[in-house]
Amino acid sequence: MSINITVDKIKETSYWCKELWVTNDYYHQNEEVVKRFQRPAYKAGQVIVRWIPVLIIMCMAVLFFAIGRVVYIYPSEPPEPQKVIFNEIIKPAFLSFIGIGVLHFPIALLLGIKRAKKDLEHAAARSNELKQRIESVIKEKIEVISLIPEKYRYPLATSYLIEVIECGRADTMKEVLNLYEEQLHRWRMENKMDEVLKKQQSNNNLLWA
Repeated sequence: MSINITVDKIKETSYWCKELWVTNDYYHQNEEVVKRFQRPAYKAGQVIVRWIPVLIIMCMAVLFFAIGRVVYIYPSEPPEPQKVIFNEIIKPAFLSFIGIGVLHFPIALLLGIKRAKKDLEHAAARSNELKQRIESVIKEKIEVISLIPEKYRYPLATSYLIEVIECGRADTMKEVLNLYEEQLHRWRMENKMDEVLKKQQSNNNLLWA
């Protein structure tokens, strides 16, 4: 591609490439969230966090009430302390644990499933919104975006292209891209920004696949 390019032109192209790249990155992150919300483990977790804390709080309240009752009834040590502790404290606490657990579980189940469903709907709506945004930008700005080849439409590349054009080191896209490939080679030899580069290139490939 040997067409002459300007700073303004490359900046506009770079802006929309970055916009697409970032939106696509958010989209794939959100898709992972959708998958997590679809898992049975997530639904079970939502039920558990609404069941166990209430169960523990209520049982602790019963336990403290039972202890206070025993202390009130027996100001001094009772004649059979082990029997009193079992019958007046441990047994009521255990029965309340079972009773409250059985009674509260349907409520926790309903609230947990409702919350999981709401989270999933919100995440799915967000994914759909991001997908529509990507499709809209591609449809409306494809001519501008096409100035940069698909392979280089990610932030690290576009930022470098702008820097090269602004410094006057190249006048055509072919020259700019050759300079970038040389810089990529130096980065790889120096083992710098390898993970950043891999992530950006991978996301770019997903976007334009």
